[in-house]
Amino acid sequence: MKHNSKRYAADDAIQAAFTQQLQRGITLRSALHQALTLLVTGGELPYLARLPPSRGLAARLAVSRDTVEQTYARLEAEGYIARAVGRGSVVCHQPDRLLGRELLAAGQAKDERLAEPELSAHGRALLSARHAPHTRRSASLTPSLPDLRAFPIDSWLQLEKQAIRRYGERMLGYADPQGVAELRTAIAQYLQRERGVKASAEQVIVVTSSQQALSLCTQVLFDPGDAVFVEEPGYQGAKKLVQSAGLVARPIGVDACGLDVERLIQTPGGGRGVYITPSHHYPLGHSLSLERRLRLLEWARRERAWVIEDDYDSEFNYDRQPKAALQGLDRDGRTLYIGTFSKTLFPGLRIGFMIVPPPLIAPMVAAKQFQDGYTSALTQTTLLRFLHDGFYAEHLRNMRRLYKARLDILHAAVHRQLGDWTQPTLPQGGLQLVCPLADAATERRLIAAAAAQGMQLYGLADFYTERPRHGALVLGFSAYAPDEITQFISRLAQIFGAMPTESAG
Repeated sequence: MKHNSKRYAADDAIQAAFTQQLQRGITLRSALHQALTLLVTGGELPYLARLPPSRGLAARLAVSRDTVEQTYARLEAEGYIARAVGRGSVVCHQPDRLLGRELLAAGQAKDERLAEPELSAHGRALLSARHAPHTRRSASLTPSLPDLRAFPIDSWLQLEKQAIRRYGERMLGYADPQGVAELRTAIAQYLQRERGVKASAEQVIVVTSSQQALSLCTQVLFDPGDAVFVEEPGYQGAKKLVQSAGLVARPIGVDACGLDVERLIQTPGGGRGVYITPSHHYPLGHSLSLERRLRLLEWARRERAWVIEDDYDSEFNYDRQPKAALQGLDRDGRTLYIGTFSKTLFPGLRIGFMIVPPPLIAPMVAAKQFQDGYTSALTQTTLLRFLHDGFYAEHLRNMRRLYKARLDILHAAVHRQLGDWTQPTLPQGGLQLVCPLADAATERRLIAAAAAQGMQLYGLADFYTERPRHGALVLGFSAYAPDEITQFISRLAQIFGAMPTESAG
């Protein structure tokens, strides 16, 4: 019965999308193909979902079975579905997933997917905690993406060639697991100057990403079963990683002054640590007040807990100086500071960093060495020259101007075309605009309506562990040209306009 209910739900979604496509005046076959493609790429027919049998779907849509069969065959050829005798048709497309290229083996009678009982406990935890990162660029305003088109790639390549010519085979061999010493010095000096961080080069560990830094923290600082506080709403990648390590992620609410530290302190059972974005909360943009910062550090000192500070986008502040890092206020060595060049330069660089208290240097480097050995010496050295030769500072200035202009364009377009449904406040920094909606139900309906049109929207629910009471859209702008932003908002306005007035708020 459970299988049938899923099949009927798929029938309803397909029929609605098919009817909508027919209104464009295209053929039955084209309408069905377009409807199924949009449902698959939009995630409404998710990976491994079973499609209705061709005979039943044909009857439901009042089309010939040949129309359905030929559409299924085309989708199979395009890589969207897999078909096998006795197993039916199954979605094998994973939209915006960077978790591998595995496709369902359509020609095999036996399902070769690894049965969950055969996994280790940690393997099952990783599987259940996996999540789809926000990486889609087309038909979306994905939050927190840098504009890679604006990166000075020619200057970077020139510096890379210079590093190879100067250091030769040294750039091709193994590197220090902690990171190139000169780069660690440059990072420490930059953070001291720009973020108020108190650290020496010896406390810097070069990692591939902020995600790896957090992974190292879960390995070195906590035991399975320990509780770690996380922001609610907040970065899902951090929550999932905490859970995958066998830890208990305890959500704590966020308001205009940042994380509710008093609630954290009063939570029964406490916690061994907290993951926090104090300078610029993700995605709401609030900054943790000074009073709460001091209370949090006092709690960490008293409970001998760890504060993991993720300073993911503080460089992008448009109207005022960003607040100094929380780490700079810590006198007791309980804070670990995490940063990355993924937003300021490009994600493919695969270089981040963490600042750790002196007693944690050796265990963190050991854990890093067991994870992936070391980070490329050539990439680190190229980045070092990029910093020293002034390219980094110039690129940051350019991006701040560019992103601020795009934020203004998005904010104005939303108020002009969506003003009856949302009135967002202009943020002082960051790479996304949060647009409040009437309620969570409106958010869900709007996202579903957009998906039927091949558009992907990110809502506040994407950042919650549980279903939120409030609704909002989280719109990115940094990776998009002005015409891309305005065209997307125009399409979104049409979707809003088609919704009943009472539903849109």
